[in-house]
Amino acid sequence: MESLHLFSNTRAMKHFFVQNYTEDFLPSAKSIAEFLDFILRVEGKRKIPPFLRNFYLYQAIQENYQNTQKLGNFARNFTQFLLNSTFFLKFYDELCAECVSLESLANFDIYAFYDDHLEGLKAIFKSYQEILIKNHFFDKYFLEDYQITFELLYPFERIVIHLEGFLSQFEMQVLRKISKKLPITFELNLDSFNQEYYTKLFEIPLEIGFYEIVLFCNKLSYDKIVQNINSKGKESQVQVLEFRDKIAEVGGIFAQIDVWLGQGITPEQICIVLPNEEFAHYLRLFDKARNFNYAMGSALKSSALYRNLKNAIKAQNAQANCNESPQVEEQDSTLAIPNFLDFESFKEFLQNLEANSKEAQRVKEKFLEGLEQFDFALKYLTSLSVQEQILAFLDMIEEVTLDDVGGGRISVVGILETRGVCFPYVIIPEFNAGNVPSLSDKDLFLNTAMREKIGLPTRKSRENLQKHYYAKLLQGSCKAWIMCLSNDENKPSRFLLEDSIFGNSPLLKADTRYSEYFLSGKALNYQECEIVAPLEIKDFSATSLQCFLTCPRKFYYRYILGFKETANEAVNIGSKIHNILKEIYQRTQDYNMDLMYQEFCKEMDKSHSLKESFESALAQKYLKNFFESEKVRLESGWIPFAFEQDFCFEFAGFALKGRIDRIDKRGNEVCVLDYKYKRNLKVESKNYEKATDFQLPIYVLAIQKGAICACNPKQIQAGFYDLYEAQIKREQDLNAKIEVLQEKLETIKKDSKEVNFVLAGKREACQYCDFIYLCNRY
Repeated sequence: MESLHLFSNTRAMKHFFVQNYTEDFLPSAKSIAEFLDFILRVEGKRKIPPFLRNFYLYQAIQENYQNTQKLGNFARNFTQFLLNSTFFLKFYDELCAECVSLESLANFDIYAFYDDHLEGLKAIFKSYQEILIKNHFFDKYFLEDYQITFELLYPFERIVIHLEGFLSQFEMQVLRKISKKLPITFELNLDSFNQEYYTKLFEIPLEIGFYEIVLFCNKLSYDKIVQNINSKGKESQVQVLEFRDKIAEVGGIFAQIDVWLGQGITPEQICIVLPNEEFAHYLRLFDKARNFNYAMGSALKSSALYRNLKNAIKAQNAQANCNESPQVEEQDSTLAIPNFLDFESFKEFLQNLEANSKEAQRVKEKFLEGLEQFDFALKYLTSLSVQEQILAFLDMIEEVTLDDVGGGRISVVGILETRGVCFPYVIIPEFNAGNVPSLSDKDLFLNTAMREKIGLPTRKSRENLQKHYYAKLLQGSCKAWIMCLSNDENKPSRFLLEDSIFGNSPLLKADTRYSEYFLSGKALNYQECEIVAPLEIKDFSATSLQCFLTCPRKFYYRYILGFKETANEAVNIGSKIHNILKEIYQRTQDYNMDLMYQEFCKEMDKSHSLKESFESALAQKYLKNFFESEKVRLESGWIPFAFEQDFCFEFAGFALKGRIDRIDKRGNEVCVLDYKYKRNLKVESKNYEKATDFQLPIYVLAIQKGAICACNPKQIQAGFYDLYEAQIKREQDLNAKIEVLQEKLETIKKDSKEVNFVLAGKREACQYCDFIYLCNRY
């Protein structure tokens, strides 16, 4: 007879084996999640695959369209739903984990304010359950007549749970039932952060210390208190440093590892713990010798194949649904993605795809493995178009990761991977507000007071759990470096104020030498690499010309080599405003600004996400003044004449092209306008010799050259329409700026056979540039 050991994660399980079983046979062990799937069953039903959950929930929402409108217009089609479904399923999962039914929420007066939302959610999840029953699936054991397969437990004399973190009410319910057959021992460390939680969970008075608590025949008893975790006789040496930027942080990490390795510390004793795993991208960029082993691997969604497929299919789907125009990246021109007639043609495309490197081959293999799983789901997705089926497949494999093959001996892990593990030498970068504590979107529907009443974890309890993780991590270490950013955008985490975790460690300024760690030689001897090549561009837009005049090197990368810039996944409210203004102005005849503002607000209310909805509401507030200003403009005789006018004309040896947002007309006068939804909009002064933005002069020239049809005015005005301040801002002397534009273009043309693509003169231009690392300007 043997014991079955259960752990919070697999890393803790491996650490347990290494610490306790160097020569003996290993005991049986599982993670808690694996154990539940191992031991539980529902007769006559199969557990729903994750990739079908989204589709069935989408069907349930469509069946309850009227009720879901109270929750927002986020699921008008399957593609849109995939972008916003996460918070629904997380809310559903949390209620099931804590054995809380939606019906029970109605019993609390505090939820009366959310009655409409509650009715919508109840209707959705009721339909979702009906769809599951119809297709012989189950989702959560809590909602089913589940059974425990006790026969699988016969080889064991007891279960030992090495407990870190929360146990849900459902997990505790199952364990109580199992305890009627064999004893369960909980091994746990209690500190000031988790003491209250476990006292409530076990319903017995517990003090700070290490416990073995036995649950048998549904009764709890103390086995023993082994030690007090605060009487270990040693304290970790903690140093807290603040840096100005991420590159200096990375330099600090490498420099401190150099120090420890020089002292004889082995790489296996060092661990980099990431509160935000996105920071791994920075480490990978500089880890050229592959000294690090990344426990989180690399996400499949970051591969070129995934990105290009996602963007191509989204574009195809948008084309099939004419009412949509999503923001997508340009796809890699080296990968031609056809319009797939059916899912089989998509499978053939992946199977026949050439892999030109080991990395590309690994990505392809992951895709093909995903296809094997997805075949099961296809028969349930016949109501979707082929593009939607492919998007559902891509959504399924989005979180699949590639293991870090060939990584080094220094571990890089997320904070959750440190549960139950000790590392003697620890570095924790990015210890900033926003990362620590990490925020959960599980609180979207229920506030703290409601959560306390019904027994759900609150924000405070989640934060205490995170404090426990960091406290355990530092208590198990000999030396620790805590690193945080302190600048205009980032502030140190308030967790640093917890003396019980970090002691009295002062917050010190990091040495400036860390910023120069990666420089090859002294900074004064550093020389930029020159790039000299002919300029074979025959045309400019205002944007590309501004890029050339600001930073020729960026122009070279972007417009000559064709390097893609990183797509901005943030909501582009400016583009949305442009499109809506164009539509409502084009379809109106009497320019009733009050009615047009109502139409504008109605269109802005059509949002695809909570973030977009919030920013759209702000835009409605600001543009109220814009429509009032338009009334005055109409009264003065200006009438909107044309919108989104494309043009192209020859000037100073180049073709200049672009698109004008709007042209107003008053008698023989025209006014060219460019909308700007930007705070603190400024226009250039008369010092045009240093100017880089020639947008308005190019627009005026387009009118003068006749590049805009049916527009032959005697007088031309031009300006930026500041939508924030509801006023038109004009440059002082456009004719003078046109002369400067001509001089600059003639100089560019003259030197075009041999252009030195130098770096930007001022480093401010590099701050948000995608090519900052190519230029060594980090």
